[in-house]
Amino acid sequence: MRHSRESVGTRLRRLRSERGLTQRTLAQPHYTAAYVSSVESGTRTPSGDALRHFADRLGVDADELLGGHSPRDVVQLDLSLVEAAQEFMAGRPEPAVTRLEQIVRQAEALGQSRQAGLALLWLATIESHLGDNDARTRHVAAAESALSGDTLPYRALLAHIRATILTEWGEPHYALYLLQTSHDELMREGYPQPMVLLTLRAHLADGHLRLGNIERAGAHASDALRLARLDLGDKAVLTELVTQYTVVCRTHLEAERYADAAVAVAHAHDLLHEQALRPAIARCLLARGRVRRLAGDHRAALADLVAAREMTTSDDDLAIAIELAEVNRELGHLDVTESLLDDVLRAVSDEDPLTAAVRYQFGALALARNDLPAAESHFRDAIALAIRLDARDALVRSLDRAGTLLSDQGRLDEAATLLRSGLLALGAATD
Repeated sequence: MRHSRESVGTRLRRLRSERGLTQRTLAQPHYTAAYVSSVESGTRTPSGDALRHFADRLGVDADELLGGHSPRDVVQLDLSLVEAAQEFMAGRPEPAVTRLEQIVRQAEALGQSRQAGLALLWLATIESHLGDNDARTRHVAAAESALSGDTLPYRALLAHIRATILTEWGEPHYALYLLQTSHDELMREGYPQPMVLLTLRAHLADGHLRLGNIERAGAHASDALRLARLDLGDKAVLTELVTQYTVVCRTHLEAERYADAAVAVAHAHDLLHEQALRPAIARCLLARGRVRRLAGDHRAALADLVAAREMTTSDDDLAIAIELAEVNRELGHLDVTESLLDDVLRAVSDEDPLTAAVRYQFGALALARNDLPAAESHFRDAIALAIRLDARDALVRSLDRAGTLLSDQGRLDEAATLLRSGLLALGAATD
């Protein structure tokens, strides 16, 4: 049982009694029994030298005597956080949740609001993964309360989860404002903590990418990727590094080198946090790849997209494969393009808007092979699918290519009719 609310005097009396020491024994040789009695009763506040003397006689750390817990307790909490996060990253969310809930209770009992807040943030992350949005919202609010008095970098860690919730509520622009404000405040106040900046920049890039702001997404993505350890994309490597840091932490704990132990466990936690960011980092690579493709740097774009696909989740894999197909087509790798598109078409649902994008890409591939009838057929299919599935980007691109194709063949009336129907679907005013 912890006694975090005890006064120093009450704690001193309890620890002395637990060890069977008299006030005189505790006091010797530098202090008197009367001095110990006055400290225990609260009539005197012990000096720093006295605290160190009592702690040495009691066999505890001076910080434990002063605050009710030792540096070991705090590092153990951090180590438990790392182990719980490892459970989640290994695909075991249920035991991770149980462990994190225990950590919250332990941290609160020790008065360690930072560790409680970090545990609550991991809980919110897991609940987002599991789709339990109500529990996520509760834990984010609790984390905000726990971290409200902490330094700016720890408070800023909340921004990306709040931004995710805002986006789900239909407020993507407010979400971007929150992320940008948090980022700018960190820089202005002199807290350019790399992991926090990486988190904010990655989510800024993702937010702008989802809104179609390609240039701004690319700029934030480039800023984020400068901070990301892309050489650690291999999950096995990350897992091994985290394990090594936890071993180092335990070794320092055994030797009572608490500052060194805290540094080791902080490295482990940062690595796990970056591992949890891999889907957002993959989106950064996608954003930068698009910018590079639009700028004509197809080989650099190809490298980004291949890297993105290697670290992405299944949710983004198909979209990245379509992007890869487009870059390969523009590089003249037409057979590779066809293979990628066939793979996507087999995997995608008929009701997924990506179906329209795949049909557009098949049309562009047919044009590259100078198969005009096949190109026209694919573009018309893409337009019909895009209208039905509200895939506006695929609709605009397909209308443009199909209209140009028909016009080049002198079929101006057909081109005008196709464009008119497409504009109506887009909600544009017509004469």
